[in-house]
Amino acid sequence: MNSTNVKRQVINELNEKYGADLLNYEKCKQIYEQLKKEKAYIENELNLSDTSSIGRVVKDAKTVKEKVGTYVEQSERVIKEVEINLIEIEDVRRDMQERLDKLHALECTLQYMKVVQKIEFLSVELEREVKRKDDEQCATIFANLCEISRNLTDFQAMNLRKYLKETLHYWHNILKDKFTKDYYDVMKALKWPFVNTNFSLQIPTPTNIQKLQIIAEYLLQIELPSETVDPLIRSALLSDFPPLCLPVTLLVEPLKKRFLYHFYGARQTNRTDKPEWYFTQILTWIRDHIEFVTKWIQPVIDKLGLHHIDAKLEFIRGLVQLAVEKLHSDLPNLQYHDFTFSHSIDEALGFDKELRETYSYPQNQPSILAVLTQAKIIIKWMAMEKKYATEKMDAMLSSTSVDPFEPLTYDIEDLKITTCADAFITLLQTITERYESLPQPGHRLQFLDLQLELLDDFRVRLLQLVNAEHENVVESKVPMIANTIYYIENVLVDWGTMLHYLNLYYYKSQSDNNEGPRSSLGDCDYSDPTDIESETVFAETLSLYRHMRRDLLLNLSDYVMLEVKSKSKAYRRERWSLMKIGKDIKGLSLTPSACPIFEVVAKRLHQLQKTLASKLFTIFWRSIAQRLDNYLFENLVLDSRFNDGGALQLKYDVTRNLLPLFSQFSERPESYFINRVV
Repeated sequence: MNSTNVKRQVINELNEKYGADLLNYEKCKQIYEQLKKEKAYIENELNLSDTSSIGRVVKDAKTVKEKVGTYVEQSERVIKEVEINLIEIEDVRRDMQERLDKLHALECTLQYMKVVQKIEFLSVELEREVKRKDDEQCATIFANLCEISRNLTDFQAMNLRKYLKETLHYWHNILKDKFTKDYYDVMKALKWPFVNTNFSLQIPTPTNIQKLQIIAEYLLQIELPSETVDPLIRSALLSDFPPLCLPVTLLVEPLKKRFLYHFYGARQTNRTDKPEWYFTQILTWIRDHIEFVTKWIQPVIDKLGLHHIDAKLEFIRGLVQLAVEKLHSDLPNLQYHDFTFSHSIDEALGFDKELRETYSYPQNQPSILAVLTQAKIIIKWMAMEKKYATEKMDAMLSSTSVDPFEPLTYDIEDLKITTCADAFITLLQTITERYESLPQPGHRLQFLDLQLELLDDFRVRLLQLVNAEHENVVESKVPMIANTIYYIENVLVDWGTMLHYLNLYYYKSQSDNNEGPRSSLGDCDYSDPTDIESETVFAETLSLYRHMRRDLLLNLSDYVMLEVKSKSKAYRRERWSLMKIGKDIKGLSLTPSACPIFEVVAKRLHQLQKTLASKLFTIFWRSIAQRLDNYLFENLVLDSRFNDGGALQLKYDVTRNLLPLFSQFSERPESYFINRVV
């Protein structure tokens, strides 16, 4: 800001503050003195001498500045000293780490040498005990070697582990050969295997049993650790079969030799069209030997604390593996022989079922089903199921010896079950029994799709039979076909609540992104318990069956109503307005022209009561009652004029003649005549 501006600003401030006082000399003099004092005060305050406040502040600031400078110099010296110390500490730490690493390496080397010495020592001891034929010591020393192997599982020394593995395998083979020979000698004394049932009933001598159990214990002790065993898989099919423990393996070996002798090669017992021979043989061996294995071998396993080993289960699994290998080798050659292929499938399923039910063979164990669920085999299997099912459907619907729609003699719920309906449900149930034990849900769903396809095929065949009926549908096969449809509906509703199909519904829903099968049947003119909607694997199929059943009942109802309409022309043309008035209703009689109507209604109700299932007939007669009521009301009452005599006559015809036709089916038949034509 320049001096001119300053002057102007000062003048403006004086004018604003003092105004007219500036024109008075005395006042100006006072103002001057006052401003002079203020100037002196300000100059005194701004004096940097020690007596002024600003001077003291400036002095204190200089002192603080000097101290801060001193502290900065000291901190810089400390930082330099710390940096020097850190370098020295890092050198010390690095030196210590090198020493520790050397120490650790020396300790590892020492432990390495100790392990090597221990292995060599145990090998020498084992060699000495083998020469001394001390089997117990041999097994104990070998078990010590195995324990070392387990402790070295995560050790990085590959050469040491390789050396130990080779040592274990070397001594394992020597001890296994020795104990196997002793084991076979005892088995021979016990007459193992029991090829005759009488042998299995003999009581073995305590001496032989004791020897067997001792050697079995040695065999269990010389089992190789799992980390030292290289898996030997001859085929992907056998990858699910874990190795058996040595005592059980040796028990299965003689049976395996007999199996190979009888069921391979050019032997007469090796017939691809007789798979039941080797399945039966395996089941017989299991039956004859399982008690011995459970009674004498399992206690030895339990004694050693090997609770994860089940001797009975391993023995059965060893024999099942023989059947799996045999069936696997035979089936590819049978794919072009439909009957033999189908027979082999049935026998294999029967074999698996026998194992599960009789010997409690667990579902999580490998089984003969692994062969049947191979891609090529299961495709062929399903093709065979469809082929034979289609042939059986053709046979049951075109049979000349037995009427396919003849009701069965036994019928608890008056469903009037036809022969073909019972045969078809039996066919589906048989398919279910064959595939329900398959372990994979995907395979079971494939067979379920086949069943749904067969259900639809059967429905279409029945529909073709219905379309072939062109004359009197009441006296045709249509009522029996309706019974057939209705019975299958009831069975499917029951099946939908079974655990097997509930599981399949769950898996099917999962595969459909959690959207289960849904269907909409629309409104129904008459209710039935089987019409209750439920989400099951059969929902869509039930929708089609229900629709067909309703159409059939509607066709029957339409036919009866057509007959009623054709017989009612004269009755509708009666001169209702000119009829004489009687004294009372007791003197009236049925209008002659109504006789043909009531006669055809009575006849058809009687016929269909005999041919339709009770619940279907209930639906039918209620429908007829409603439609007859509507017809008489719309085409007679609304189209005619009535005097008192005509009204009384119509009332008599309906209440004393028409309603009694339905009274045998209901205590209040008039409740179904909604329009109340009377």
